[in-house]
Amino acid sequence: MSFAQRSASPSASPALRAWSAAPLPTRTLGQAAFDAACAELMRVVGRDYAPALLVGVRTGGLVVAEAMARVTSSPVLPLTCRRPSTIFKSRLPGLKPLLATLPEPLLNALRRAEHRLVSGHRHAAQPAQINLAEAIAIGNWLRILSRGARVLVVDDAADSGVTLATVLQTLRNVCPPDVEVRTAVITVTTDDPVVAPDYALYRGVLCRFPWSLDMRR
Repeated sequence: MSFAQRSASPSASPALRAWSAAPLPTRTLGQAAFDAACAELMRVVGRDYAPALLVGVRTGGLVVAEAMARVTSSPVLPLTCRRPSTIFKSRLPGLKPLLATLPEPLLNALRRAEHRLVSGHRHAAQPAQINLAEAIAIGNWLRILSRGARVLVVDDAADSGVTLATVLQTLRNVCPPDVEVRTAVITVTTDDPVVAPDYALYRGVLCRFPWSLDMRR
């Protein structure tokens, strides 16, 4: 299996190294903008890679993968892999209604504060929790394809890179050895994640997606 990490950008420019030192811009993607971003990401991937399967990391990555698949014939399979911090936030009662009452500048400030916390501890982040049964199903599905099948792992954002690292390691264990796997995200928010995605639409941008807890309706 080809899991060699390709650089997410030609080099680590001074601008990239300065991400953690300056507040990152935020970008709100409503449904129409989100669909357009996913279509553009698929076009970026398609310039040099034609995946036979998209693996969408639940939950956001699966939504991105399904939107990308609308502009290609590739099927999509889900893989659940969540960071403990994401699980904790999803279980906080009343968090989404509370965030909906806050003005957008404050929401942006909170999002940047969370990002600083993640980026400051990204190399010490706890391992993500993965659904091994879903991973095994992906491996079994790939065994019926032609040799050297190409897979694209899709997530919404790469922060610490821990989720992508966990997914790649798991797929390495369950997939045929000749499968080629690359990764794609809408945005990369840190300058040195533990795994750098092969394709990204934005770099150094915090994105608010249609399903985000702080998305204002």
